[in-house]
Amino acid sequence: MSYISEVCGGGDAGRALVPGTLRGYRTWRFLRRRAQVPDDSLPLTSVSRRCVVWRPKLTARCRRSDVAVRTQEASTLDGDHPAPQVGCGCGIYGWYSPSDTGMVSARVFGVVEASGLILMGERGFRAETVKILAVVTRNRRVAAACAGAGISVYRRRRDLVRDYPPEDLSALLADTRAPAPPPAVEPQAPFPFDWLACLAVWGRAALIAAALIALPTAPALIIALAAHFAVIGLIAARVH
Repeated sequence: MSYISEVCGGGDAGRALVPGTLRGYRTWRFLRRRAQVPDDSLPLTSVSRRCVVWRPKLTARCRRSDVAVRTQEASTLDGDHPAPQVGCGCGIYGWYSPSDTGMVSARVFGVVEASGLILMGERGFRAETVKILAVVTRNRRVAAACAGAGISVYRRRRDLVRDYPPEDLSALLADTRAPAPPPAVEPQAPFPFDWLACLAVWGRAALIAAALIALPTAPALIIALAAHFAVIGLIAARVH
């Protein structure tokens, strides 16, 4: 069994392995102005780890501090394994939706392309390798560095999202998300109950009047009572 198959669940019982890249969104902080930018790097750092200076393309490495989640199956994690890994917090994070409220707020927003081994969650993923495709910033230092590295620079987030919309991942996430609620059933056009009730009431009145004119009192009363109860029964049946 390959390492990828083992990480993803093992054999046919695990999640299906799908080749390709995955688009996601994330945020960055500015590198401190007086800090020197390493060669082939950008003046951007991770939000939670200011010591991680980003390159246009970054590959994850696990650190001991990433081993925050231990399970019985992964109890031997020691920080010396390829990232990402089940049972560990390592990997480069990204979110599927650009408007996800779980995304950490920071000065720079952008879109990335994940590749290599990717562990997918309900709202985001952890990836082995991530390439920055575009960013939104008005900072001249960051804009110049990104443009020089071939990264598209935008001044407004909506323009970036228009050119890099979220991918449809419904097929890949079908087994991890909660089942979709049943489709709403549009209410059918109501039966013209008002017209039917009105017709029945007027018909009863006409029947009673005709019976009083053409029949003796006793038969007329019987017909009137029958018509009255018939109308009540009709109304009760329609309401039910």
